[in-house]
Amino acid sequence: MRYQGEVQSWNDAKGYGFVAPNGGGDRAFLHVSAFTAPGRRPTEGDLVTYEVEPSAKGLRAKNAAFVELRSNASRRPSLNVGALIVGLVIVCAVGYILSIRLTHPNSTVAASLYKATFARSALNAYTQFQCEGKTHCSQMTSCAEAFFYQERCGATEMDGDHDGIPCEQQWCR
Repeated sequence: MRYQGEVQSWNDAKGYGFVAPNGGGDRAFLHVSAFTAPGRRPTEGDLVTYEVEPSAKGLRAKNAAFVELRSNASRRPSLNVGALIVGLVIVCAVGYILSIRLTHPNSTVAASLYKATFARSALNAYTQFQCEGKTHCSQMTSCAEAFFYQERCGATEMDGDHDGIPCEQQWCR
């Protein structure tokens, strides 16, 4: 009797795996030598037809052949789209952080990360802020203004712990 099933596991290095019949039933050991036509090697999820024979360790598949699907749309995608999207988001985030580091070379990595997440407005060229000689946190009105003075006006005294984030006690918590 001929069965149709899905390759549930496959160890390509050893050339064997297991196939389970569609509709349920006992799975069978599947060796690469069981395929009647030479060609590609199976992978998990492939549909195959096969016959079974008993062996000392259970059922063994023989006379196996791949089920050729008429449409590639019904095959499982070989690319993990979710991983691709996550990877793309990570690459974009790293690129954004690097652009901050390149445009503000005196900032630390911690300060660049802080700016990218909490103080993006401080990186813009504000017309409302101008270098007017302010040098202390008590003279600032916001975290964005403190970053502006630190980045554009050279007011480094506002960064007491020298981590690149100014006025941490008053504005940039």
